[in-house]
Amino acid sequence: MNKSLQKKLEKEIRVIPDFPLKGVMFQDIFSITENPKLFKEIVNELSNLCKKYKITKVAGIEARGFIFGALAAYKSSIPFVPIRKKGKLPGKIIKKKYKLEYGTDQIEIQKHAILNNDKVMVIDDLIATGGTAIASCKLLKSLTVKKLTFCFIIDLQNLGGSEKLKSLNNNVISIVNAVG
Repeated sequence: MNKSLQKKLEKEIRVIPDFPLKGVMFQDIFSITENPKLFKEIVNELSNLCKKYKITKVAGIEARGFIFGALAAYKSSIPFVPIRKKGKLPGKIIKKKYKLEYGTDQIEIQKHAILNNDKVMVIDDLIATGGTAIASCKLLKSLTVKKLTFCFIIDLQNLGGSEKLKSLNNNVISIVNAVG
């Protein structure tokens, strides 16, 4: 990974204690998007990873994954596919329910969006416990995608999500490792 970019991000990411709950150290990615030069470096890095892994489609997880994923897809001249919350996509969809600490949620993707031979990179701002990323993995693999590449700006390693994702036979890349 780009060590120079990693160091810049470590300095730039604003950490907000006790948000949204007491004891949580919230990693505010909007401190990155407020810095156009750094934001551009991240998008360039994501685009380079798309080329390195010969990615044919970028999927972004709602909502902050849309910010980085859409720009990486645009820069790489490949399609962007949204993974959305329940009830937000028109047409034929497939869906996956998953558990949260406080209940369940559901994500969806349009059925025609991913083809058998696509190499997909899933982009999101952050991985913590991995619930949404793992649900995204299962959703995409139900469309016959065998192996995925996941890329996160921040990995809260102490929460174990990236390790769970790796155990499902995926490439997992993060630019910055942090504690949540």
